[in-house]
Amino acid sequence: MIREEDPRFRHLEWKIGLFIAMALAGAVVAVVLFGLQKDLFTKKFSLHFTVDRGTGFVKGMPVKLSGFRIGRITSIALNDQAMVEISAEIDSKYAKWIRSDSTVKLVKEGLVGDNIVEVSVGSFDKPELKDNDAISYVKTKALDELADELADKVKPVLSEIGDIIGYINDPDGDLKRSIRNLERLTRNLDGTRRHADDLLIAANTNIDRLSSRATLLLDTSYRKIEAIDLAPTLARVNSNLDHIDKRLPAMLEKADKTLDNINRISAETRLLSENAFPKIPGLLSQAEDVMLSTDRLVNSIQNTWLFRDGPSTANSPLFIRGDSYE
Repeated sequence: MIREEDPRFRHLEWKIGLFIAMALAGAVVAVVLFGLQKDLFTKKFSLHFTVDRGTGFVKGMPVKLSGFRIGRITSIALNDQAMVEISAEIDSKYAKWIRSDSTVKLVKEGLVGDNIVEVSVGSFDKPELKDNDAISYVKTKALDELADELADKVKPVLSEIGDIIGYINDPDGDLKRSIRNLERLTRNLDGTRRHADDLLIAANTNIDRLSSRATLLLDTSYRKIEAIDLAPTLARVNSNLDHIDKRLPAMLEKADKTLDNINRISAETRLLSENAFPKIPGLLSQAEDVMLSTDRLVNSIQNTWLFRDGPSTANSPLFIRGDSYE
């Protein structure tokens, strides 16, 4: 019996088996990749910490050290004290940096990033944390707390801004009055500018007039100076100077002779005085002797009986001998 087969169905069993094998291999690879991504094949140890509020924490949240992912949050539960117990699985190869003084805190990656649990690097002189050990939690401010704190800081600023706006909008305030005065001054500036222009025009006119008068005065003075003929006067002065120059030697010679005569007379007078001065005391002494003798003679004549009319007077000399130098 002849059997006819479709060539498309030849080796169908082999094709189906190959397809199933490839699908199984892909599934295994996917599982392996998923396990590697979720660190299913990595040795881990658990750490736990307690927080007062579980806001921001979710299961599967990454745990990072120095910005590098080292584990994830595995469980979040509420304990008997109404505190939130959080457990995290950490890859064992990162245990050497997690010490007894290490801490965890909830932070946000970037400005609008996701929340993560950040682990700090501990001191190498401290012991390493083991499986199921507790790690200290450092509380960070949540978004609502930051918002409340920011609001507390912004409220005084907003109040001051409101006061400033009220001060600006006050129609009787200093700012409004200053603006009105400035507007009034601006309106008056146009008239002031026109008045200044008029003054400048008048000043320019006066300057032009003074310039014309000064130019005319200078021209008149120049013409008068040019009209003055100084030649005769200068000639007369030169003539007088020549005449004086001619007579000056003779006058100087006469003056020299006069000075010589005066010097000679002065010398002769000084010589006569020097010669006559030693004889003056002797002459005075002789004159005194003559006067004394005369006085004695007169007294003798008066004392004679022929010329005496009455009793004789006191024998006091009528002439007092004096010093020959007085």
